[in-house]
Amino acid sequence: MSNLQKYAEQVAREQVQILKEQGKNASNAGVVAIKNDTGEILAMVGSLDYNNNEIDGQVNIATAERQPGSSFKPYVYLTALQEGMTPATMILDVAQAFPQADGAYYRPENYDRQYHGPVSLRNALARSYNIPAIKVMEQVGVADALRTAHRMGINGLNRGLNFYGLSLVLGGGEVSLLDHTYAYSVFANSGNMVGEPAPANELQSGYRTLNPVSTLQVRDSDGNTLKKYEQPAAERVFGAEVAYLMQDIMSDDVARAPAFGANTALTLPDRKVAAKTGTTNAFKDNWTMGYTPQLTVGVWVGNTDNESMENVTGLSGAAPIWNAVMRKYHENQPALWYDPPPGLTQRVVCQPSGLLPTDQCQEQRAEIFVAGTEPTLSDNVWQAFELDRETGLLAGPATPPERIENRVYEILPQEAADWVRDSGVPQPPTETASLRLEDFDPDSAIISPTLGSTIAGQIEFIGNARGGPYRLEIGQGLEPAEWTQIGPEHGEEVQNGVLERLDTFPLAEGLYTVRLTVNRGDGPKQAAIPVTIDNTPPTVVVTEPKADQLFVMENDEQINVNVLANDNLALERVEFVIDGRTFATSTVAPYNERWDIEMRDLNSAAGGQPWPAFKSDDPEVQPGTVATFPDGFQAIVTNGGVYFEGHTVKVIGYDAAGNRAESPEVRVYVRHEKK
Repeated sequence: MSNLQKYAEQVAREQVQILKEQGKNASNAGVVAIKNDTGEILAMVGSLDYNNNEIDGQVNIATAERQPGSSFKPYVYLTALQEGMTPATMILDVAQAFPQADGAYYRPENYDRQYHGPVSLRNALARSYNIPAIKVMEQVGVADALRTAHRMGINGLNRGLNFYGLSLVLGGGEVSLLDHTYAYSVFANSGNMVGEPAPANELQSGYRTLNPVSTLQVRDSDGNTLKKYEQPAAERVFGAEVAYLMQDIMSDDVARAPAFGANTALTLPDRKVAAKTGTTNAFKDNWTMGYTPQLTVGVWVGNTDNESMENVTGLSGAAPIWNAVMRKYHENQPALWYDPPPGLTQRVVCQPSGLLPTDQCQEQRAEIFVAGTEPTLSDNVWQAFELDRETGLLAGPATPPERIENRVYEILPQEAADWVRDSGVPQPPTETASLRLEDFDPDSAIISPTLGSTIAGQIEFIGNARGGPYRLEIGQGLEPAEWTQIGPEHGEEVQNGVLERLDTFPLAEGLYTVRLTVNRGDGPKQAAIPVTIDNTPPTVVVTEPKADQLFVMENDEQINVNVLANDNLALERVEFVIDGRTFATSTVAPYNERWDIEMRDLNSAAGGQPWPAFKSDDPEVQPGTVATFPDGFQAIVTNGGVYFEGHTVKVIGYDAAGNRAESPEVRVYVRHEKK
């Protein structure tokens, strides 16, 4: 048994014992270490104690298949780099729901439950943000990502391309620690797979053709050599250029630090090292995978029976073992790292767009690219706007030149609109500086509604009409062929007052022009504005959750609320309402929000009467008792110290004209065991 094998067993036992003493409910670990230049397995810990049935010690966790969590992400990002994305590519880390084949929506969350706005591909991978990873997976396609993983050495994930969805990038499939580590050694070998030819009966189309080396020599009882491993075979799986990009990103501790901290167990004190962690749902699996040019190490920590640990991440659970094994092996090894291969270039890009800097660009950085993938377009995120210094609005035709100033704003795509609003990112005004009253023609002017407004219902037209009788007319389109007079002809003069009132309901919806004509003694004088009439309210329907759906508080921390919302012209926003209270507003389709379940205090029941101290055997709290709160909320008590909370869910939609529609209420229940 090699010294590294013994050491890996020792540090794995020590780390799991530390986790036990911390009350983390972790009982087992697996370790695989592969020598990169030969493909030899230098250490393989399949369990901490083969003879311990309490931890299912006879299960070889190194070859058993488990979900890899975020440690699967590098295969997907590698696929993206091969298909033309770059480390500088901007990805929006904002709330987004992805439609599924069954009609439901998949809404991923980041580990920190935060959204980080525009991030580069480099930072998205280094910080292991989930939402950007899902977006990258959606772009490259699940099939291509699976093909990459299979070619690199993952022999599992073989349930067919239609079985796996976008969540595969977050570890929604199973891999073995041995396969996973061997695949990472392809990163370490700059795109080359090194090992021994796989037996013919194991070969599968599209999968690896080499295996890691587990046996160096086989001899019979007479000492005859039946098999001897003498020289590794090698096969190029992907180019050295994209391999270097992955090596650079996965070793970038500066990029990783905002999410993981700097100088953690994912770094070594005397050399660069590439690393990636993984943590699965409910803390059932911890992974740390990584490599230097000399060695690739993979570590798993958890419970063989799939029982959850207590708040143990890949960084806190598996990384200390990984770090110790890495340090031990490299004690007498030179500090090596990869030289950039030919075919790479460096460019200065504007952040966050990753495009070429302009005079408006507020932040720049140097990035590396595979030749031919460098940006050719100029940045379009940092944009200059002309503002009216006096009003703070966009400069308009009447803004004097001396009042105009240029100001640069960060303008992100529409899908980031909610994040921009919630994060307080400064945005340019949406209104153009109106003509001041003194700027309008005192003889013939429509002051309100403003140019290009969307109107509905009963509308008052405010303006100026002086020097003779006037009439107000409306016609369809920007250049009406016919005009319809609004009300009678008026003889009185109007100064910033009501010219006429219009009931828009009898009119067909669409674009109109409203024209004011004043028949002055010196000739007629006209003013006209385009408006859009919209009297149709939007439609809003809650598709998730379903009516009377039950959520178990011990498993479900959030309720996903999904809405189908439509409008004939322009939907402005959707408000999400729980128990009569608006908890979120969205302007971005698909309209989907998550509500963090809020538990009620049973001691605040209606009528000011305290709810009895809640005990399962309390005679005053009988099963079936209903507690009604002042706002109508109810909790239903059942046997065994369990109660059900009822919550109402609805949404309200508004269009650009101010039309409003409210969805039917959906009642859901939350099961909660009183602690």
